[in-house]
Amino acid sequence: MNIERKQLIELCDKFLIGEIQKSNLSNFAWNCISSDEIEWDENDEIISETIFDWDNEEMNFPINKINIKLWKNRLENDVDELMIYNNWNIHIEKQKEICEKYGSIWKPINKTLNIGISENLDLETLNGLRHGTKKGEICWFIWSGEYSEDDNFFQPICAEHLMQRKPKLIDYLGLDEGFRFLITEKGYEDVWFDEKLLERENPQ
Repeated sequence: MNIERKQLIELCDKFLIGEIQKSNLSNFAWNCISSDEIEWDENDEIISETIFDWDNEEMNFPINKINIKLWKNRLENDVDELMIYNNWNIHIEKQKEICEKYGSIWKPINKTLNIGISENLDLETLNGLRHGTKKGEICWFIWSGEYSEDDNFFQPICAEHLMQRKPKLIDYLGLDEGFRFLITEKGYEDVWFDEKLLERENPQ
């Protein structure tokens, strides 16, 4: 049996519509690796990488809908964004570049820290600001669209989990206290220091 990209893409589609579970993918991958009757073009690194990724999600990437879409995109278009969505450290250099560009010291947060986000992060414009806070408190607040004073407007999320929703936002989380940013999906970027953020308790 010869494995081709189209078969892996079909498995991605079946996972996304709920026909198979991650255990089916890991079992499939193990069978491919361990069987003498299954082979694939070893010159196609993407086939090999996908099979070995699925064989051990603990060492590679979690098998979930977000990553399955990324694997499918890699198989179809040779575009690999799995590290951007899954590896916190890959964003560090970009954080440093943004800090240098806008005159901020690099003050990274722990990836396990909670930040405040609005529910509508899929809108075109994204805003973010960093308050001066005590250790362990939420310092970053990120929202899209119109800002609201509603107490429930911001919901806590682990910064590492935000990476799977909007990985580009992680690039800005090294900015120092008092900095704000505004970015759009089309590439617009503005970053500036707002001294009032060091004095005010409410994220506005």
